[in-house]
Amino acid sequence: MIKLQIYIGGITMIENIKHTILVKAIELFKKNGFDNVTINEICESCNITKRTFYYHYDSKKTLLLDYFSLVDEDIETSLKDIDNEITWLDKCWKIKQIHIKGIANLNTDILKNLIKIDMEQQNYMFNFRLNDFDPNLKRLRQMVIEYTYKAQETGELDADTSAEDLSYCFASAFLGLAVNWSSTGGNYDLVEAAKKYFDLIYKKTSRSK
Repeated sequence: MIKLQIYIGGITMIENIKHTILVKAIELFKKNGFDNVTINEICESCNITKRTFYYHYDSKKTLLLDYFSLVDEDIETSLKDIDNEITWLDKCWKIKQIHIKGIANLNTDILKNLIKIDMEQQNYMFNFRLNDFDPNLKRLRQMVIEYTYKAQETGELDADTSAEDLSYCFASAFLGLAVNWSSTGGNYDLVEAAKKYFDLIYKKTSRSK
């Protein structure tokens, strides 16, 4: 069977519909809570049939796991600013911040469900070391490791611990932080708290202070 695709502004109409479903669903989740939103309500919000919904997603869970595709849209813009950062460690933090800000833009109810679903399906989207779920998140992880080695080579960062292990330590610490933030009502700034963890784990040498 030949599938006809119509292109609008560089993306197919099919991709545009999928994007609309995702955006509208996230809006409904934020407003009413993940568990309280039905697929019928998502379809009504998008003015589509359930058949169209199931063409793109087989459930609300798989839809929510696609959330980071929205974050991916801002990656190229964010990466352009990285060259303006002076130190390699600043570049590392800037990259991690892209992922963290995307999570912080969710409310606590959505994040709790996202973590739960991610753990159930073992996608590891919160783990910079293990992530293969999203190619863009994997790309960010590889950049962090590359810049960490650069920081060690230039003396900004001690070389006692490998770049991979530092990345894994931060990912593990951040997952715990994300769980705490979502379970306590998001009553503190997630990005600021993550930066404190980053500074503790990626501790600068006395030469770079």
